[in-house]
Amino acid sequence: MKKYLSILLTVLMLFSLMTGCANGTDAPNGDVSENTLFKAGKYTGESQGFGGIIKVEVEVSDNEILKINMLEHKESAGISDPAFNTIPNQIIENQSVAVDAISGCTLTSNGIKDAVKSALISAGATEESISKAVEKKAASTDVIKKEADVVIIGSGGAGMSAAVEAIDSGASVIVIDKQSAVGGNTLLAGSALNASDPERQKQQTMSEAELKTIENILAVEPKNDTMKAWHDTLKKEIDEYKASGANYLFDSPSLHKLQTYIDGDFVAEAEKVDILGENGPEAIKFLEGLGAKWIEQIQAAVGATWKRSHTPTTDLGTQGASFVLPQANYAKDNGADIMLDSKAEELIMTDGRCTGVKGTATDGQPFEITAKKGVIIATGGFGANVEMRQKYNKHWATLDESVDTTNGPFATGDGIVMADAAGANLVDMEWIQLIPTYGPGVFTPYIENQFYINKEGNRFVHEDGRRDELSKAVLEQTDAQLYIISDANTVKDGMTTTGRNVDERVGNGYAWKADTIEELAEMIGVPVENLQASVDQFNNSIRTGNDPFGRTVFDKEFGEGPFYAGLTGPMVHHTMGGIQVTTKCEVLDTNGNIIPGLFAAGEVTGGVHGANRLGGNAITDVIVFGRIAGQNVVK
Repeated sequence: MKKYLSILLTVLMLFSLMTGCANGTDAPNGDVSENTLFKAGKYTGESQGFGGIIKVEVEVSDNEILKINMLEHKESAGISDPAFNTIPNQIIENQSVAVDAISGCTLTSNGIKDAVKSALISAGATEESISKAVEKKAASTDVIKKEADVVIIGSGGAGMSAAVEAIDSGASVIVIDKQSAVGGNTLLAGSALNASDPERQKQQTMSEAELKTIENILAVEPKNDTMKAWHDTLKKEIDEYKASGANYLFDSPSLHKLQTYIDGDFVAEAEKVDILGENGPEAIKFLEGLGAKWIEQIQAAVGATWKRSHTPTTDLGTQGASFVLPQANYAKDNGADIMLDSKAEELIMTDGRCTGVKGTATDGQPFEITAKKGVIIATGGFGANVEMRQKYNKHWATLDESVDTTNGPFATGDGIVMADAAGANLVDMEWIQLIPTYGPGVFTPYIENQFYINKEGNRFVHEDGRRDELSKAVLEQTDAQLYIISDANTVKDGMTTTGRNVDERVGNGYAWKADTIEELAEMIGVPVENLQASVDQFNNSIRTGNDPFGRTVFDKEFGEGPFYAGLTGPMVHHTMGGIQVTTKCEVLDTNGNIIPGLFAAGEVTGGVHGANRLGGNAITDVIVFGRIAGQNVVK
């Protein structure tokens, strides 16, 4: 009997080796014959994307990739959409993972491709068989020709705000962008829009230190008549505030203007600062009218210097999405032609007037777009262009490739180059901003309940300072890095007040979580006595209103666990210089004359922020001046 059982088991084992596992999930390698590529079935694979692990399910027949389904991912909605919409289809169409990454979504694209590759190898394929070169079709040489009243180069916050206003003024609009999706750097924004908002700000109280800040501002001698007008208005406002016995957080456009101008070292054009501060509140209403929503609490972004930073909800995906997708959706719904994967390369000048733009689509096909009323350049800055950074840098030791950037790889200054070639004047190009608080170790852009320590565990700077001051201070510390220290006032149940999951980041080499200060100090390798002294110093500064570093922006005392630390360092964040424009966003040439038909708005322009941009002012800039450009190009 045992002999028969042994024979039976042997036969069954041989049968299983020949047939493999049941057709369905994750069959092992070795089940592919010489005439097949895969073992038919469904297989899962995963790989690292930009925001975390991307997990896919791939269905194959014996020789063909049939379907690719996304099971899990943590990529940013809006930003990563082009990769998810395109890469799987291209892999199926070409039966190869060797397809091109989507511009602006490189890490997500590679994550999808690698996850699919992993699944296919599980199906029995060799890497060589699924990575065959993809034959590229020759681009058509026929020139795509289009015409509209207004042509807008760039689909970020400035470009899309301009599109809304141009459409509402009765103009036909074409928006051109070299990316595969709308949004530009605005989509990547750290979610802050600065504007005075007394109704919301009255929910908070103002400390003696904050009142002293206003008094110090009023002690600064006005540099010109415009600044004097702000000064006189603020003096009247704050006198009335004191006389009323109020203790709510005071703010007004005049205070916003003065802080922007003073903390930009008086380099900005005062007339543009006036427009920025005056129209900030209206920018909030403009976005609300298009569907944007805000969390109630007004906070202070890194480098904002005052609690006037507005944070959108995440209804549209990323928080930055709320600064551009409402306008983009409105533009699409109202007839705008949005040409993606289309890089503008040259402005068309006819008898001294800008009448359109030439360029090339991603597939190589040329295009030529005629603008009957005018062209608006809204292509952003040059934070990702190392050559331009080095060319114009005068204030940092180096801005070469060793210095990373928070910008998308598309922020290469294209609009500035085109305008320069057309005779436009460039201003403030030397002022390039670094930010020390960006990356996987940063949980929130707001600073009220956080403090910074160096690798020795000591505080070293007033955390509510200007971004250039903060960056210079960090560059003087060990390894030019800092730890941001947070407690339950910033992260509650693993989530920040702005809806970001912090616990997902813990263990990535940049973020740590501990139940006690002692444990946190051990995790990040700093002396516990130094970290505890920094906590005590922070709390004492709140109690006494006297911080040894001069910090004035606080919220609650530090001490409720769990405790978090995030490691980060300075990166290129914003370029304050660019095309010189009038207050109507008309581009000026090198002789100070208006170039007819040519307008510009947003980070591509100079003169708005001066030597230093306040955190949260960039979004105000793109919305306010984008709208002005859209209105005036039609006029």
